[in-house]
Amino acid sequence: MERTYTIGELARLAGVSVKTLRVYERKGLLFPQRNIQNGYRVYTEAAVRELEKIQLMKYLDFSLEQIEEFLKRYEAVGREEMLLTQKRLLEQKRAQLDSVISCVEKAATECKESETDADTFLKALGNIVKNQRADELADLYGRYSDEPRGWSRFVFTQAGLCPGMRILDAGAGYGNLWRYNLERIPDGVRITCVDRHNTHADGFLKYVKEKEGAGELPEGQFSFLWGDLEQMEICEKFHCIFLNHVAFFIQEKECLYERLRNRLSENGVLVCTWGGGLLFENIRLLFKEFSGNSAPVERRYTKVASKLEKAEEELLRIFPGAERRSYILKLRFDTAEEFMEYIFQACRPAEAAVGQRRDEFLQFLRSKRCGQGSYGITKDTYLYLCRREAGQCLPE
Repeated sequence: MERTYTIGELARLAGVSVKTLRVYERKGLLFPQRNIQNGYRVYTEAAVRELEKIQLMKYLDFSLEQIEEFLKRYEAVGREEMLLTQKRLLEQKRAQLDSVISCVEKAATECKESETDADTFLKALGNIVKNQRADELADLYGRYSDEPRGWSRFVFTQAGLCPGMRILDAGAGYGNLWRYNLERIPDGVRITCVDRHNTHADGFLKYVKEKEGAGELPEGQFSFLWGDLEQMEICEKFHCIFLNHVAFFIQEKECLYERLRNRLSENGVLVCTWGGGLLFENIRLLFKEFSGNSAPVERRYTKVASKLEKAEEELLRIFPGAERRSYILKLRFDTAEEFMEYIFQACRPAEAAVGQRRDEFLQFLRSKRCGQGSYGITKDTYLYLCRREAGQCLPE
């Protein structure tokens, strides 16, 4: 006679709770039989084997919805494709965890290097997290954009740099503006990079030293000032100042704009950039069509649009002649899974809006495959050329 198990016995055997087994039953993953004598649930050896499959897939971080689909199509499902997709998702989760660990390490260094009160420390921690988040998004744009170098080369071209200029890169970060335009830097240009320690700017300093050592950069062309851009005093005057995707992280924007304006030479130009609202508009339209719980996405879109409008108003109060130029970037993804994870990264409320309908949302995105066999979404970025003096001619 075949051995059977009560729900309690099976729970102890598998090392899970009775509640978990009942969830699996409600999801249609386990099918208990009924003892004809007392009506209690009993599980056969076949149910034990099914539970082993469920636990194995849970260990690999599959959702219950994915497990259900797999078990229903166990013989026909493309197992290799399924596992490779899961591998990509796990790698993304690992990257997110590595990012959190990195933030903790940087915050610990902040504690070690300076004694601060709780409010100052929390502000510094917030800056670390924002910086890390910006770096993650920049990495995604580089990975999925049609032309990873496009934005940096666009910014460089708009600035119209000339030989012998003195440049301030206020918030240099990873230094892509210079990495991607190394051969285009005019002769005699001197570049001062400002950023905090324990950011990607440390990596950029290492890159500069390596290039100098290899004779690919003139020694002393780049110098570095370490500190908080909002607090530090800068005495030198510059022909051009770059504030590339930094302004949104500044609390007192107008105060900083005024200080940077005072650091411009007579014909100097501030190049200020930040992301536009087109990406969030496109995500909002996707959710409107999906007909999910789009309220969190709508709120995020409204907040971004309001923030962009306010940021422009603040900039124009200090630089009333600022000229706005736009850059359109097309992002392409090979799989719907990559597309979905990017949406969740770029617009955090989107994941909450999807909720338990993740698989349904994934199927919806699969219907958006374009003619080139990939998935795409468009974002825009703004660049403002801000004159030191009204009436000054700007670069063409």
